[in-house]
Amino acid sequence: MRIAYVEMIGGAAGDMLLAAFLDAGADRAALEAALRTVIPDGWTFEPRRVVRCGIAATLAGLTVPGEDGDAAHRHDLPDHGGPHAHRTLADVLDIVERSRLTPRQRERTTAVYVALAQAEARVHGTDVTHTRFHEVGQIDAILDVAATCVALDLLAIDELRCSPFPIGHGTIGMAHGAYPNPPPATAELLRGWPTRSVDIAAELVTTTAAAILTTLAVGGGRPDFTVESIGYGAGSSDFAIPNVTRVSIGTVVAAESPAGDDHGDRVVVLESNIDDMSPQHYELALERLFAAGARDVWLTPIMMKKGRPAITLSALALPADERAVADAMLAQTTTLGVRVRSERRHLLDRIETTIDTPYGPVRAKRAGSNGHARARPEYDDLVRIARERGLALAEVARIVEACAEKNVT
Repeated sequence: MRIAYVEMIGGAAGDMLLAAFLDAGADRAALEAALRTVIPDGWTFEPRRVVRCGIAATLAGLTVPGEDGDAAHRHDLPDHGGPHAHRTLADVLDIVERSRLTPRQRERTTAVYVALAQAEARVHGTDVTHTRFHEVGQIDAILDVAATCVALDLLAIDELRCSPFPIGHGTIGMAHGAYPNPPPATAELLRGWPTRSVDIAAELVTTTAAAILTTLAVGGGRPDFTVESIGYGAGSSDFAIPNVTRVSIGTVVAAESPAGDDHGDRVVVLESNIDDMSPQHYELALERLFAAGARDVWLTPIMMKKGRPAITLSALALPADERAVADAMLAQTTTLGVRVRSERRHLLDRIETTIDTPYGPVRAKRAGSNGHARARPEYDDLVRIARERGLALAEVARIVEACAEKNVT
């Protein structure tokens, strides 16, 4: 299982997370291409190398002319009152839904903004439908949130974790005026998460970063894992400590199985028998289960008591994702309960790769070894090519799969 562990050395902001994943190896061109489907133009993306207290890091360089930029470490955020300053949750979700992000990326981006809206609603004593975003509703914030969701896929991350959140002191200038540190919405988002006090008079964790990490990460702190790549994302200010976010990416050190067989890994199977749900509703339910972390989802027709036809909804997940997948199954279907069992599986070694095709680079998974390797192109890339070029999906698949086979021979 691939893990990304975020360490908030000098804090975290949306653009710092984006920069850290870039620095750790996320493909810039693929990332920008995905973000251009969310907001096509009106912004520039020019990452560059900087140094913070002796640590070389990447500065995201995502700029939206006319907007404030990420709120990290600043004390004077004016409210321009323009069209970008007061988006509602519905406005943001409409932008996300009209994008060409993958279903999992859209679902994760949506989940982050729902969490933001809930936090803002609690602070202002209203409901999520009447919540109006200020800084976190601007284009750069929307892109920062989407960028993390895209980067997790590009880097094939199975689980995201993070360090305790650093909290500075003093006051923070927000659209509504001078707020305590951390601002109320950030404090709401950090409920139940470990924090640490830092003697720096600045906002160390922005509301955007708090929403991203508390929504997408799981608890448990730093895992036992073998680190394969490290990235540093820089903030825009200079502190007495390095103003960077570090992300370490690697593979979990698997514990030996009780039988002494360390060639497999543990998974959970979640199931529910459903006899009162419209068949049309399964499509979205399956999408939400995948977004919650399910590795596979399938439907099996069954016959229940008194001859009632029904469906068994099954999902395969890693143990760390069991709770999220179970919650999604309970929320997105009519079932009243979910049963879970543990199983083990044996896997071929797999790596993420890119293959050259007549349509340009296409992402693929390469599995196997010792002369038995095979590569399979990413379905989302095949669909994208078919849409962009007006071609039949079957024809695109035939040509790309032929290139994939040549890639492993």
